[in-house]
Amino acid sequence: MVEIVDELKVKLVEIDGKMEELRREIVVLDDQKAAFETVIRVYEPGFELAAPPSKTRRSSSRETASGRVTELLKGKNNRHIVLDILRRSERPATTAEIAEKFASEADLGSETARLESALTSRFSATLNGLLKQGLVRQAGSEDGRRHLWEISR
Repeated sequence: MVEIVDELKVKLVEIDGKMEELRREIVVLDDQKAAFETVIRVYEPGFELAAPPSKTRRSSSRETASGRVTELLKGKNNRHIVLDILRRSERPATTAEIAEKFASEADLGSETARLESALTSRFSATLNGLLKQGLVRQAGSEDGRRHLWEISR
């Protein structure tokens, strides 16, 4: 029981960190938006910002994919899934490779391609949390962009 509570506390810290990161990003974006509006109004004094697109237009396969991933992972521990895949891997793996391995083991069949991005995103957040805990580390990068992950030893 104590182990579960400890994991929940760790997850809470991860969520708080992510929320703070997003708040900082929103501040930067708000400043950029205000600057753009100011410059536009210099050239076009009557400029009014159009209403933001409604969320209903956005509900596409991505939200459906995210919901499906949530359903697939319900009752499972993402940390254990990722650590298990990395332990069995013969070399450091990218987040996408971890997602592919999970999809293969979960036998998702034709859903695999549709869920790949949502799985990768979910496991990326998990890996960042594991990195902060010192349980995994980045072992270089593939093609200069994507991190390679391995168990910290």
